[in-house]
Amino acid sequence: MMYVRRFIKECPKKVSSWVSLICLLIISIVCSNCNPAVSAGDKKVNVLFIAVDDLRPVLGCYGDSLVITPNIDRLSKQGVVFSRAYTQAPSCAPSRTSMLTGLRPDEVKVTNHATHFRDTRPDVVTLPQIFKLSNYETMSIGKIFHFAKGYNDTASWTRPELYETGIKMEQYVLPENRAGGKAASTESAEVHDTAYWDGKITKEAIRFLSEIKDQDKNFFLGVGFLKPHLPFSAPKKYWDLYDGDEFQFIQNRERPENAPEIAFHNSQELRGYTDIPNTGPLSVEKETQLRHAYYACVSYVDAQVGKVLNALDELGLRENTIIVLWGDHGYHLGEQDLWCKSTNFEIAARVPVIISAPGVSTSGATCDAIIESVDLYPTLIDLCGILPSGNLSGVSLKPLLMDPAGEWKNIAFNQFARPYEAAIGGRQPVSHMGYSVRTDAWRYTAWYNVTISSFEYPELYSMQGSVIPSENVAGIPEYVDTEARLHHLVQEYQAGKY
Repeated sequence: MMYVRRFIKECPKKVSSWVSLICLLIISIVCSNCNPAVSAGDKKVNVLFIAVDDLRPVLGCYGDSLVITPNIDRLSKQGVVFSRAYTQAPSCAPSRTSMLTGLRPDEVKVTNHATHFRDTRPDVVTLPQIFKLSNYETMSIGKIFHFAKGYNDTASWTRPELYETGIKMEQYVLPENRAGGKAASTESAEVHDTAYWDGKITKEAIRFLSEIKDQDKNFFLGVGFLKPHLPFSAPKKYWDLYDGDEFQFIQNRERPENAPEIAFHNSQELRGYTDIPNTGPLSVEKETQLRHAYYACVSYVDAQVGKVLNALDELGLRENTIIVLWGDHGYHLGEQDLWCKSTNFEIAARVPVIISAPGVSTSGATCDAIIESVDLYPTLIDLCGILPSGNLSGVSLKPLLMDPAGEWKNIAFNQFARPYEAAIGGRQPVSHMGYSVRTDAWRYTAWYNVTISSFEYPELYSMQGSVIPSENVAGIPEYVDTEARLHHLVQEYQAGKY
């Protein structure tokens, strides 16, 4: 369509309207058949979208030497690993809403877990919905939209969602933990994979693929795995993959020097479990257990991903299916005096993104360009030859799939509010919204005071050499020019100038 718009601009006014119309139609037809992701015979490509909850990039293909993830690593060899991908909001609902609507959190007006985007932007067309409108069969199994009662979006799917509502009791299998709410923060049981929900989700995903194969329909399948979200529950065999002693030492456990108090929280998400104290530090034993459990859950999910990929191969669907694996936000595991997500630090904002697009993506490549979760929507419709129904805030990653070393914008934004209770449940008014920008060498955050309409508490971190910086250098004369430049970007972003 870029060529169509250029033709309209350059077409001489003296050319009659009917000739212009004919030319437009010819160009449109030619352009619509130039997408190499659409296979021969006008057979559209499928999409398998895998979302993994609370997964930071602890994967072998991201350089983690401890984790055991052979299946996701195998997927990485079939596509492109984006080493510097960032969420728009380091928390489930705003992150997923932004990615699935193709709009930034302030645009869609969802910055907490209590607001549904259909109340703020009722006419928005979601990523799966635009596939539905393009005659795809669309199915959601597990956590694609936010995992809460009434938060899903039936307009996006051609079939009823499965395993779409989070019930905390269902995250356990041991009787002592099935009291109804949060119980132990970890669980290991001698059970089959399908005893926990991720195993059930896998089973249903394979069933869907088998059924859709027989029906010869194109599909958009969203498979949303729950783990490694708390509670860290997984079959014992995945715990047994690791030596627990390997998790005793936490690197960078101290808060960055000169970081403002507003940048932190009390790890409230973790504190609600019965084996975690309400305040104060955790014991070394509990820290070790939690980290061990997180890695066990990652390996459990990796095994489920492998089963779905195997089914795709066995059913002969692989060569005509785009696969995306995406984590909705990062995660603190004791680093920087924090547990869980809900911060504007690098470790909470950085996510894994792997895209395998047959005939387009460069197999086994790593792309170091800075990308955003909001880029996934335009990427997928671009690859599938679908035009957007409205404005999208991201940009298609197709050029990077073809040339991972190509030039790129290399800038990403994310945001999160304070107090914590306002950002999570909307139970308190927002006092500050933290806006953060990531460039090639820096992360800068400033906190917008909504009462006085002014920014406060600047944070400037050098990102050269470590994803966990040790010092906030905002205010230091040596960095005044860098701080001013990045502060201007944050101001523009807060003002809606994307």
